[in-house]
Amino acid sequence: MPQDPKTTVKEAYDEIAEWYLAWAQNHQTPRERYTRKMLSEAGDSPYILELGCGAGVPVTRMLLDSGSRVVANDISDVQLKMAKTRCPEATFIAGDMTELSFEEKSFDGVVSFFTIFHLPRSEQEDMLRRIYGWLKPGVLFVFNLATLDEEEIHGEFLGHGMFWSSYGVEENEAMIRRVGYEILELEVLEAGDGKLDETDPDYGVKFVWIAARKPV
Repeated sequence: MPQDPKTTVKEAYDEIAEWYLAWAQNHQTPRERYTRKMLSEAGDSPYILELGCGAGVPVTRMLLDSGSRVVANDISDVQLKMAKTRCPEATFIAGDMTELSFEEKSFDGVVSFFTIFHLPRSEQEDMLRRIYGWLKPGVLFVFNLATLDEEEIHGEFLGHGMFWSSYGVEENEAMIRRVGYEILELEVLEAGDGKLDETDPDYGVKFVWIAARKPV
């Protein structure tokens, strides 16, 4: 019987945690720019949710240094332990993001990078809808999605099994709008601006980056 995709993802990120930390510290991605965009509309001392915090860098640390109060989630216990060391001021919640529960209109912003495409795509729209409910009206959700139209992608990542799932760009955009978000920015960018070495796991991979607002 095939392993549950979320167990595959959890075990892989537990195993590659040290590598992923080094990668996050040494690779510039659009996530910093999108985080700043979210913060620009979040108000003073905002309450921010981060889904897929990894080891806490760069985004969790960036949020805390901006004066945000942060709730951060990750499915990997190993990564979460590393994040707690680097960002002790944050509140951390372990586990599957689809099982989280918060009050409606709790957050002044939500960020989620390199995370949602690890959910089966049949669960992605519901996850976006739940996030929509947790957001206060008028604030931003910034995130990225994959661009391949593939229901199940089982592959290898640094020698470990990994799972991805995705719609194509147009279907992703339609899904976001269907939930009710106003899209402020949507762009398809190749990882590393197309300058990654062929040995990099993200070589040649394109992501769609989104800044979306919950309308007032």
